[in-house]
Amino acid sequence: MSRDLAPVLGSKAAKTLLRLATLVRDSNDAVIIRNLKGRILTWNRGAERMYGYREAEALRMNIRRLYPKDKRGETRALVRLLSKGRTVPSVEVQRRTKDGRVLDVWLTATGLVDRRGGPLELATTERDITARKRAERELQSLHARVVSGQETERKRLARDLHDGVGQILSGVKFRLESLSGKILAQPGKTRRKIADVGDSLDRAIFEIRRVAQNLMPSELEDLGLQAALVTLCRDVRERLGIPVVVRFSGVPKDADPDLALAFFRVAQETLNNVERHAGAVLASLTLRRKGRALEMTISDDGKGFDIRRRKAAVGRGVGLGSIRERMASLGGTTDLRSQPGLGTKLVVSAPLGRRG
Repeated sequence: MSRDLAPVLGSKAAKTLLRLATLVRDSNDAVIIRNLKGRILTWNRGAERMYGYREAEALRMNIRRLYPKDKRGETRALVRLLSKGRTVPSVEVQRRTKDGRVLDVWLTATGLVDRRGGPLELATTERDITARKRAERELQSLHARVVSGQETERKRLARDLHDGVGQILSGVKFRLESLSGKILAQPGKTRRKIADVGDSLDRAIFEIRRVAQNLMPSELEDLGLQAALVTLCRDVRERLGIPVVVRFSGVPKDADPDLALAFFRVAQETLNNVERHAGAVLASLTLRRKGRALEMTISDDGKGFDIRRRKAAVGRGVGLGSIRERMASLGGTTDLRSQPGLGTKLVVSAPLGRRG
């Protein structure tokens, strides 16, 4: 190559071009150049390994052979943008191999132009990320199973607290009250001690019920997400002594149980942090249907924090990692915004699924 190009480009330019050609040829990524009609003009060794077509086969092909049928529309849109000279960021696409497998591919595309700046050819660098995507899906599935196991354990603990320890304490209190009424000759001091024990048992029973409610709120199972959120916000309002405004719009009554539980846990975690850290005088929770998704916004007018220092925020108990993982396991999104002195706003969204 260098010998053929040297008279035209000069020795130095020819060597540079040879180096670039060698890099393209030996790249582990697929490097493909095609004309505007889709005919393949360049097909490197990385493309051979990735797609299974030898170079001689590929140079007789149209690039459309690599497109899964249900993905051709989005690929055409990408080509149109590049043909107009528009910059396109790297994107995830799917491509079909010679043996019929569908790969997840990270694609970077560049439009090649002629001397007048008109579109000439399209060059793409393509990396097989199928294994990475599979690992991400498995990780999401694992997280979903872990969350499910945690919730099952919460239910068991709540039931054991209520049915086991709670019943025992109630029985002890009943026997104490009965004993106090029967021992007429008992001195007043002893009666007061029995009464104190009864008060302590009342507090213990109340605390057990509170813990059980936090572990698995009965309203969520019996009455649904809206009722559980109303109770949660009411409890926060009573403890903090500040308004907690609750709004609902178009929320389906029969939302998927896993979705409802995830949204309740996010609200519980977020409002706990408002209580512990925000120093707010007003908080609000809005739950609404937005297309085929359910969206929840929780905001406060507290002291806020620097969102760029996320690690510090997590250390303060924001629990953003846990919230993101919950939403990701449902195919949802999480957006947290905060500034010092300007409060905090959390928006989470997830697809409604079959029941929505």
